[in-house]
Amino acid sequence: MQLKKLSLKARLVISVTLLLFVGIAISDVATYSALKSFLITKLDQQLNVSVAPASRSLTRAMLGQNVSQSEFAFVPLGSYGELVTTNGSSFVAAFVQKPSQAGSPPALPPINSKNNSIELNRPFNVSSTANSALQYRVIAEKNTTTGAITILAIPLTGVAATLGRLVIIEFLVSLFVLILLAALGTYIVGLGLRPLDKMAETANEISEGNLSARVETTSNQASEVARLANALNYMLSQLVTALERRGQSESKLRRFVADASHELRTPLTSIRGYAELVRQRSGLLDESETKRAMERIESESIRMGSLVEDLLLLARLDQNRPVEKLPVDLTELVNDLIQDLITVEPCRKIESHVEDDLWIIGDKNRMIQVISNLFSNLRFHTPECSPAMIYLGHLDPEQLAQFNGLELVRADDDEFKIPDIGKFEIVRFALTDFGNGIEKPSLKNVFERFYRTESSRSRGSGGTGLGLSLVASIVKAHNGSAWVASEGISKGTTFGFDLLIDVTETEGSFDI
Repeated sequence: MQLKKLSLKARLVISVTLLLFVGIAISDVATYSALKSFLITKLDQQLNVSVAPASRSLTRAMLGQNVSQSEFAFVPLGSYGELVTTNGSSFVAAFVQKPSQAGSPPALPPINSKNNSIELNRPFNVSSTANSALQYRVIAEKNTTTGAITILAIPLTGVAATLGRLVIIEFLVSLFVLILLAALGTYIVGLGLRPLDKMAETANEISEGNLSARVETTSNQASEVARLANALNYMLSQLVTALERRGQSESKLRRFVADASHELRTPLTSIRGYAELVRQRSGLLDESETKRAMERIESESIRMGSLVEDLLLLARLDQNRPVEKLPVDLTELVNDLIQDLITVEPCRKIESHVEDDLWIIGDKNRMIQVISNLFSNLRFHTPECSPAMIYLGHLDPEQLAQFNGLELVRADDDEFKIPDIGKFEIVRFALTDFGNGIEKPSLKNVFERFYRTESSRSRGSGGTGLGLSLVASIVKAHNGSAWVASEGISKGTTFGFDLLIDVTETEGSFDI
């Protein structure tokens, strides 16, 4: 079975268990090796101590003398000894109290006093002659006086028994510890992966359409799971926001297409109607009727052309195409347009507060279009001779959110801020009328395309419904924000915009 086909929990548990098994096995092997080395060392010490009394006992036995047990008391029972004399004769005996204590003798290599095949005074292992499982620890020592060589072999049965018991104990203890740690590891891994299971459940809820579901976060914000949960929640919030914006954009697009179709259909219908009238009643219309029909065709054509041009301009601005950036004397531009407004409506009282020598970097024609649209909005939606107030000047950053105590509603809910007070300045233009005013719930919609308030639903009020949308888009392209403020019906309205001016960009740009 491949691990990658298993769950993450199963793979972690198996991996941890394998690591524990390897660790326990290494510990067991190390313990076994250390104990074996210790026992062999102790046995070698016993060999070195026992070889001398064994040599004396073998010499007495070889000479036919009686040997008492006290003479080989230091030699373990079951040991074998061999005495090789200088003339080549040898004598082998078992150190036992009774014959049943003697095991199969060791398979000792051939040796003599002149030519031996084993290294003296260095212990080594040999098997027995009849049973390879029975091992002996052997040492050979040469008597410096007589020249005889004594070989002593002590059985390793005690060492083997001790190591065997150790293996059984290690196996049982290791098995118990491995099972216990594996169970504990399974619980701990499950506890650690529980947040991931909850994340999976939350993801399933979201996939089923519950976009309000969120992943629970832990108090330990430094943990990987907490960071993952926070990242997922942030991603979900961004996703929900994006979906809401997409829904709003689609809704606005549908409304825009419907309104644009309606606005274009109206002049086309008028043009078709007057054209059919002239064609069907050719020769029956007098000169004045024919002239009126042609004038209506011309005016509706101009209106439709203006609408198409506005739509094309909005489309270009929506594509974030850069505007022309040249020095513009905003003071002169505003004063000229004020004079044009007074010329068209001489009875309208205009109170202006225009700061002198105020320059910006931008597109002069587009800025003329912005202010002209605001002036046209003033003319179409207020009585002919009602007063108006115009302001143009630098703005204190602390006054960004208001104008004359009125809270501003910005186009597209823009958050207009100064990134660096030392590097940027704000220029504000404001046009205040004393007309019908706008209900506060409608303020956030006035910059939408083809939007008309209830008081201006009639097309007779002039315009296409795109003027304020153009104002907002052009101002935004100039690194600014359009806004509106009104206290309500019959309390007048203030339209304006704020431009963010890069001081380093404008310094030295106007020495012309």
